[in-house]
Amino acid sequence: MPLNARTLYTIFSITLMGVIGVNIISPALPGIRDAFGITNTEVVLLISAFTLPGIFFAPVMGILADRLGRRTVLVPCLFLFGIAGMSCAFADFRMMLFLRFLQGIGGSALVALSSTLIGDIYEGYERAKALGYNASVLSLGIVSFLPLGGLLAHYDWRLPFLAFSVAIPVAIAVAFLPSEIKSEEPIHMYFSNTIFVLKNRTLLLQFLSAIAVFIILYGAFLGYFPILLKDRYNTDPFIISLFLASMNGFAAFFSSRLEYFIKRFGSIKTIQTGFFCYALSMLFMPYLPLNMLIASTFILGLGHGIVMPTLQSLILSKAPPDYRGIVMSTFGLVMKTGQTAGPVIASIVYLYSFNAVFLVMAGIAGLFLLLYSLMNSGKV
Repeated sequence: MPLNARTLYTIFSITLMGVIGVNIISPALPGIRDAFGITNTEVVLLISAFTLPGIFFAPVMGILADRLGRRTVLVPCLFLFGIAGMSCAFADFRMMLFLRFLQGIGGSALVALSSTLIGDIYEGYERAKALGYNASVLSLGIVSFLPLGGLLAHYDWRLPFLAFSVAIPVAIAVAFLPSEIKSEEPIHMYFSNTIFVLKNRTLLLQFLSAIAVFIILYGAFLGYFPILLKDRYNTDPFIISLFLASMNGFAAFFSSRLEYFIKRFGSIKTIQTGFFCYALSMLFMPYLPLNMLIASTFILGLGHGIVMPTLQSLILSKAPPDYRGIVMSTFGLVMKTGQTAGPVIASIVYLYSFNAVFLVMAGIAGLFLLLYSLMNSGKV
């Protein structure tokens, strides 16, 4: 069906709620630390308390979304996210940790279920276009929420928490979405068929691809690229933040053009192109002079901007409608796996050589480029 502006804007709002939880709070952490007289180690628990529930509750939310319906799960999750989040502004530190945990439950599957809704409502190139726009919104949200959080925290550390109240009108808008697909089969059949769906070989490759992407992103780019900028070029922290933001800006642009890539090259070749870009950017990143490093973030942004929404599109095409919630929530879970494993792998490689961190990540990207090339030739 044609892209409907009101429906898309509502789905985009869900996606933005999925990425606001950490990014808008991070700049306020020093102010919270000073206000409560706590240590750096303690204050960062506000991030861990929020992200931890996602590991356990994301699959649960996916199952509930399949069994009860997307709106039935999203509306209370958004209310919980908003109310628990803004309540932190009025709580002591111990209560804040508890409220952040509750907020993390509400936010555990928002991004996954926004993609699920797109899969429910759109098909074919329209689905790819909507997923591309959604990925673009996600990247722009990451770029925007950090400075917004800094601006709000400049006046008062409580203000970023009050910003979570916007989730409440989003919940009301979600209640009027048109799609409400849900599974009617017996629960034992649902779980049996879920295992069968998740064992699909192509789906497993796409899950592994997402792990690889976030190992590269969180291991080399977010982990060691800032260190490279500081140690080799004595780059100011603000300039480092601009380099990091530039990648998300480029990714947002190319995600919004995803339909062009898929129509011209097809999904598999688009993913191949993306992994080629990951490999190329990692190969050049430790060797380029400072004034040329923007080329690496451009190439990385191109790769990231087209790979992630294309993977989502392929996964949605493989997932039966009654199982999209659990499949997309599992996709979110494997992304968190890559985010967790990336810094660990990069730190182990760093013991041997700084440049090797980027070269190993280039090798991981090259491996998946090869796997998709073999898939395209029918050998996998």
